[in-house]
Amino acid sequence: MNSIRVSILGSDGYVCQIPRIKEGMEALGHVLSDESPDLIYSNDPRGYEKALLLKKKYPKAYLILNFLDIPWHMPNIQKQTELLVKNYFLKADVITTISFKVKKDIGKFYNKKIHVIYNPVKDVYYDDNIKKNNIFFYVGRASDPVKRFNLVRESLLKIKDGEKNIKICGPHNPNFGNYLGIIEDQELNKLYNSSKYVLLPSVTEGIGLPMIEGMICGSVPITCSDNLTAKEFSPPDFICDPNAEAIAKKIEELNKDYRVKRELALEFGKKYKTQFNKKNIAMNIMNLFNSR
Repeated sequence: MNSIRVSILGSDGYVCQIPRIKEGMEALGHVLSDESPDLIYSNDPRGYEKALLLKKKYPKAYLILNFLDIPWHMPNIQKQTELLVKNYFLKADVITTISFKVKKDIGKFYNKKIHVIYNPVKDVYYDDNIKKNNIFFYVGRASDPVKRFNLVRESLLKIKDGEKNIKICGPHNPNFGNYLGIIEDQELNKLYNSSKYVLLPSVTEGIGLPMIEGMICGSVPITCSDNLTAKEFSPPDFICDPNAEAIAKKIEELNKDYRVKRELALEFGKKYKTQFNKKNIAMNIMNLFNSR
């Protein structure tokens, strides 16, 4: 594969996907640069404006705009999405999304071809030497209503010592359980491996990477049936109705046969470890560029 110049745009920070996409591109031997790029890739709307400016400056560059999710709960979201399509999507060479669920959603507003390219997982892996000494783990924005952290709280209050046995990481302190803040990949890997369950009761997710990362590390994710992305990536064994009673009951059910369920999680995780690898994600982006 010949080396090219690639501009990667969007929300750039430790908890975002851009650092790993950049690392994947560099691992393939490509050069990251906003000067005379051959490929312009924006992972989310925060990079769209700069992406269009670069495309205008370097019209021969190939422009890919990626879309993460439609936050249906937000006011005027249909109008905002229509404007996004009009002002940005129609000016791109290719549009991508991070799951088939998101592809279906954005397809209601954009009638041209849409490609699915997943976002990469963090640098986590299964480590059989790490003991399961934690029960519950939560990763994400606990203050975001879409994440429904209230269901985590309500479910664990139904379980003896539930609150004492959950570790939480992310940008917001929910004042519940053991809050760890934002942690590095190495510590995150330990927590995924040492936890029996990863709780992800979100009403919707573009992907829901904690679900994927948990299975890679041999932790069983618990998700809700109204989250269509969960159905795309998780076996039915780990999905339950979106209420505290059902989540607590699902935990009780999984506890009875945990060893088998953990092996099921690892079976899915082994596939996802490759599928969501940052280098492979970069290769998928490059495949679109090479097929232009």
